[in-house]
Amino acid sequence: MKTRQLALTANLAAIPVALRIIKHNIVGTIPIINFPVAFALISGALLGPLNGFIVGLLSFLVSDIFLGLGYWTIFTSLTCGIIGLIGGLMWRGRNPCRLELLAVTLMLTFTYDILTSILLYAIFMPLQEAVIMGLIGLFLPVMGGTLYAMGPIVEVSTAILVSILLPKVRGVKINER
Repeated sequence: MKTRQLALTANLAAIPVALRIIKHNIVGTIPIINFPVAFALISGALLGPLNGFIVGLLSFLVSDIFLGLGYWTIFTSLTCGIIGLIGGLMWRGRNPCRLELLAVTLMLTFTYDILTSILLYAIFMPLQEAVIMGLIGLFLPVMGGTLYAMGPIVEVSTAILVSILLPKVRGVKINER
């Protein structure tokens, strides 16, 4: 990995960490947007699948060091890294339109939410119940929650961010001297 690419990867991992901490300090644990997933996808598209994986992994891991590490950190970090890797495989070297970015990001963020929910619930209950709770929990409060439709709100806001930001930063020359 070249020095510029390494520096850009580090910065693209640091941005969602900072944004997640700022969001946490302003509105608490209420999910509004998934900055790590957004920047993992952007990194994958700009720099390749490996960089998307690294940004996804590091952004959750490092921000959880500040916000609270737990068993969930393993699932959220690895799943976000995998989503960044998939985004890198799909979009590296391509210039998708905003509608494609919006639709694919929506699907990948939904996949992230489902996988992390199921993996977290599977620790405490049988897999079949974990799948049901994971799916229902995106739309209705479960396990002591109080918020409705937070899954779709986060997925849509993340998809909008990626579909606006990626075309803007894609035109920036990364490896020019």
